[in-house]
Amino acid sequence: MKKLILTDRANFADLRQLGGLYIDKTKEIYDCIGKGTYYFLSRPRRFGKSLLCSTLKEMFSGNRALFKGLWLDSSDWEWKKHPIIHLDMSAAGGKQNSAADVKTKLFNQLKKIAKPFGLQINEDKPLDMVFANLVTDLYESSGISVVVIIDEYDKPVLDLVENPPIRDEVHKILGDFYAPLKTLDPYLRFVFLTGVYKFSKTSIFSGLNNITDLTFASRAGTLLGYTQEEVESYFSEEIDALAAKEKLDRSSMLEKLRTNFNGYRFGVDASSGELSAGVYNPFAMNHTFAANQMLKSWFASGSPTFLIKKIADGCFEEIGPEGLKTNFNTLNNSYNPDEMTALSLLYYAGYATMAAFTPGLDEVTLAYPNLEISQATSTELINIFKKNKASDLYKIAWRIADCFRHHKFDDLKELFNQALAQLTYQIIVSEEKYFQTVILLLMQMGKLRANAEIPTNDGRMDIVIETSGAIFIVEVKFNKPAADGLKQIKDKDYAKKFRAQGLPITAVGLSVGLGEKADAKNCIFDVVVEQLFNIDCGQ
Repeated sequence: MKKLILTDRANFADLRQLGGLYIDKTKEIYDCIGKGTYYFLSRPRRFGKSLLCSTLKEMFSGNRALFKGLWLDSSDWEWKKHPIIHLDMSAAGGKQNSAADVKTKLFNQLKKIAKPFGLQINEDKPLDMVFANLVTDLYESSGISVVVIIDEYDKPVLDLVENPPIRDEVHKILGDFYAPLKTLDPYLRFVFLTGVYKFSKTSIFSGLNNITDLTFASRAGTLLGYTQEEVESYFSEEIDALAAKEKLDRSSMLEKLRTNFNGYRFGVDASSGELSAGVYNPFAMNHTFAANQMLKSWFASGSPTFLIKKIADGCFEEIGPEGLKTNFNTLNNSYNPDEMTALSLLYYAGYATMAAFTPGLDEVTLAYPNLEISQATSTELINIFKKNKASDLYKIAWRIADCFRHHKFDDLKELFNQALAQLTYQIIVSEEKYFQTVILLLMQMGKLRANAEIPTNDGRMDIVIETSGAIFIVEVKFNKPAADGLKQIKDKDYAKKFRAQGLPITAVGLSVGLGEKADAKNCIFDVVVEQLFNIDCGQ
């Protein structure tokens, strides 16, 4: 019998009662929350936060029957029934909200929770007081400590992020609403909050000074998302079915899935610099296997308009190749919505992930997690700078990619000039890293596996492209000969990093020259190509 993959359900009880597929994360949940009380977890949208919250709700409700066959059922978990306040803040959100709308929606949720216990909600009192009274009333009426689960705590703010006056009102409402959690400690057994971003002035990261933030914790690195082992174990039949449809063997199908959907790394050990195992986007995987086709479902389900607008307003340099590094504290801190850097926004929204961590320096290197995000985000970013329709850039990007895939370099000079001609005069920056970033984005638009600023023991490579049969090392020079880039590649022996792979290694020097008007139409590319593999092997 074909397993039931429910792509429209994020509720643990529903999944279990309907016989839907559930990837057993109960051991990770148990290991993460231990015997503690206050926890916070940030993850991108549609990454399993709501399913996690509903699982915790059933755990603290003592509904053991729902966990039959799962790891938790045979553990020493205390199946005690606690009064639970489970708030879904997405239900309090909305792009057309006023501050009054948010208050009304919160009151309605509190009333719904209070009703089964025979408790009354007085809407004439301040919202935070009503919330605090509900906790104490539940404790006093049952004699059992209360569990508070708040899913998507930041959603009402996010929905209004482009409407600052109302957003700031709602931000203050939420700050007041969450504030009582600190003083209610004697009545609480467990508090768990999830969100996408870490916003300050919400009484969570400042008021709850005893909260455990699991966002970067190593033990929570694979709490959400699917590991490689989980994908191969739980979706074995689906992998074979998709491989048959794609006319691939199982190994090639696994590699294609990994390239497109794996790569998120959420946990880090700051002492050793070790990152947690990569995980797949669960939303993308569920939809892909349910439909038996490679779907770009996650990005299509909601584009990062706030992020794209911020970059368009002057943060482009932050996402350039040299800007993909940041201090861990900068990434980990909470901010007001207007103060978040483009890199922080990229990370928390799920459009970048940790690629490396340098202990001592506390430096984090960010990168696109996988091909789906690389191509889609690159398209969104480069569309900021286009002056013609996107389809023109798409065609050029695909032709550039084909030049690399088929080792046909004669047309590269003309194609890069055509691409730069699509960019607006206003955004041309007379700096090497600007053109390096634009070239990188074009390559990623064409579905090349291209990455920037790859470290070696003697510097950093501008761009590295990896295809199934070859490796390309690209150096970009501004108003300098392309041959200088080739000389740098050879002198620093950049090929050494890849030589053991046994693939042809090609050095590509790209030189960009600007005309007097600094107009993209006056950019002239000088493309020089040399086969490093033959030189290195003495052939």
